[in-house]
Amino acid sequence: MADHVLNVSIVTPQETAYEGKALAVSVPGAHSPFQVLYNHAPIISSLEAGVIRIEDEHNHIAYFASREGFVEVLKNNVNIIVQELVPASSIDAEALENEYNAQHAASNTGHDRLARETARTAAAWAAARMRAARMMREGA
Repeated sequence: MADHVLNVSIVTPQETAYEGKALAVSVPGAHSPFQVLYNHAPIISSLEAGVIRIEDEHNHIAYFASREGFVEVLKNNVNIIVQELVPASSIDAEALENEYNAQHAASNTGHDRLARETARTAAAWAAARMRAARMMREGA
């Protein structure tokens, strides 16, 4: 099984945030979340803010909150480009609740369409970080 691995790279505008081998990678596809396994068909997909789950070749699972981006899968190489990536282990979900609640309220009551959309994006990012922390805590 060790030879049936994926090469995973996650890049942000600031850095290469993750590089390693994996048995499985789950990403928040813009239309639906999906999982990539060995010999997955080639695909390019946009990603929404959400959780990236990586099961490494030793069956350890890592969770990351990610902002919007893209994924390319080709010949067992998974290349992910996202605006921001945060390891779930560094997230304080309780502290994010106030941010999420404020942004969610503003997404419904903002004074103009741009303000509402900005608040929706901020709320989605807060929700993604809270979800990543919860999934890591629960081992989901």
